[in-house]
Amino acid sequence: MGMPKGDKERKGDLRKILVELRDEILSKIAQEMGTKLDEDPRVSTISTMDIGDLSRLDLDADVDYTILGMSIERLRNVEDALDRLDEGTYGYCEDCGRPIGLERLKVLPFTKYCVQCQEQREGIVQESRLKKMKRGEESER
Repeated sequence: MGMPKGDKERKGDLRKILVELRDEILSKIAQEMGTKLDEDPRVSTISTMDIGDLSRLDLDADVDYTILGMSIERLRNVEDALDRLDEGTYGYCEDCGRPIGLERLKVLPFTKYCVQCQEQREGIVQESRLKKMKRGEESER
């Protein structure tokens, strides 16, 4: 039967979020390296490189390898997420299996847990502010 329509649309939305993030990271890496990634063959495999590989790339002296390393780490996370999206496991909570909200994924694209499970994991048993506000309203009447 294939995926329900909503699922397909959701997948498209998630892919868009991840691809935009990937492009953003790639342009940051390009900026940091002072090179145009699409014209620089050395960089086609950038996401598989580590700092050692990078230092052998003979980049400009003022490249900040820390920032570069962090960007590449994020790039790897994005590519990993895209792989998981293809196999249908990205964007679902690893604890309860429910879809994680798109808004949450926009802010935290690599999160593996929905808000509820994340809070349980962190042992935050605080009530949501919304519930408190609602209760506050109730008592003011």
